[in-house]
Amino acid sequence: MTCGSRLLGVGHFYPFLFHEYPRVTVGIFIEQPTPFLPEFLERLLTINYPREKLKFFIHNKEVYHERHIHKFWEKHKGELEAKFVGPEEILSEGDARNMGMDYCRQDPECDYYFNLDSDVVLTNPDTLKILIEQNRRIIAPVITQYKKLWSNFWGALSPDGYYARSEDYVDIVEGNRVGIWNVPYIAHVYLIKGTALRTDLKEKNYFNQEMTDSDMSLCRNIREQKIEKEKRSLSPESFHMFKPPKGIFMYVSNQHEFGRLLPTENYNASHVHGDLWEIFANPLDWREKYIHPSYTEIFTGNVVEEPCPDVFWFPIFSETTCDELVEEVENYGIWSGGKNEDSRLVGGYENVPTDDIHMTQVGLDQVWLQFIREYIAPVALKLFSGYHTKGFAMLNFVVKYTPERQAYLRPHHDSSTFTINIALNNKGIDYQ
Repeated sequence: MTCGSRLLGVGHFYPFLFHEYPRVTVGIFIEQPTPFLPEFLERLLTINYPREKLKFFIHNKEVYHERHIHKFWEKHKGELEAKFVGPEEILSEGDARNMGMDYCRQDPECDYYFNLDSDVVLTNPDTLKILIEQNRRIIAPVITQYKKLWSNFWGALSPDGYYARSEDYVDIVEGNRVGIWNVPYIAHVYLIKGTALRTDLKEKNYFNQEMTDSDMSLCRNIREQKIEKEKRSLSPESFHMFKPPKGIFMYVSNQHEFGRLLPTENYNASHVHGDLWEIFANPLDWREKYIHPSYTEIFTGNVVEEPCPDVFWFPIFSETTCDELVEEVENYGIWSGGKNEDSRLVGGYENVPTDDIHMTQVGLDQVWLQFIREYIAPVALKLFSGYHTKGFAMLNFVVKYTPERQAYLRPHHDSSTFTINIALNNKGIDYQ
């Protein structure tokens, strides 16, 4: 259901003057190891809203992500007003979320509280404005996991208060029905009016209920909340005839594309750069981070060079990919030494040895094969017309050339249909 008459004017069609923009506290919560966190932090600066009207509360529970936050803050500390709460505080998720919400509640100038979890990818920079325009006490944008029905809201509840699929859930998620929807559960990203926090939701604890996740606890408390404002609107003579209304309506909007949710449950924080392994779980974000921006021009532009017959140069990796892959293998650090005897091989002997680390040694073998299937195979088909590859390779590795250990590689024939060589350093800077 939609109700245009309730709109506030902060966007393109109903512009506020700068000084009239509501003040917003943005609660950032990093409650588990999360893929692509540096990109998440950088996106905070793309929110299309006056920077002076934003204040950030950032809770990080994970020691693994402290380096990401430190790097971000050193780069942007003059641009944001932020309060940080780190893993040294040993706060539970519920306590941290209560603290963030209270950060807005205790500030009389806080007009809205915008909760934003680290597994949310907001691709629409106007999301905050759009939500404020809807003029609801609690509202969330509809976001889903990439190519899945998993979203940040429930359309209905089971008798015991858990998830139940409403008859219109799929249509709402897939955008077949568009509007503002009253729902019993929201999570990950939502907007709450500051006045609601200081009246109907003025208690200190909404996220901690025994045997209940913090998001379920919040929504249950909101659904069962007695609404003081309505109670006060009744006269003393008539109040005894009515029970105080229960529950504050929560809404979601699918009127715009807002972004997506990242699966986080299988993220491995034991790696230096765990994002390298996310090609299966989060393929869109993996591509945006690791594939060169000019990749599509291989098929449409003039970026492919042919320095000699059947040898082709083209852009494939971003600078970030090269740096992180080098750092990952350097962290592993067990280089082969460039000897003919090699126990890693089935026959135990390498005709043309290199000082290398195999992808299998650092656990990147399946990632590398998927990369070949997704990004190299289409290029091979274009460059070698009629050739189709299954994208399978027995031997994939990173080679390290140094004057002391291995300075060159003699000419030779590879036992393969085609060979991929990717420079991980910059010509003229890292080597001649």
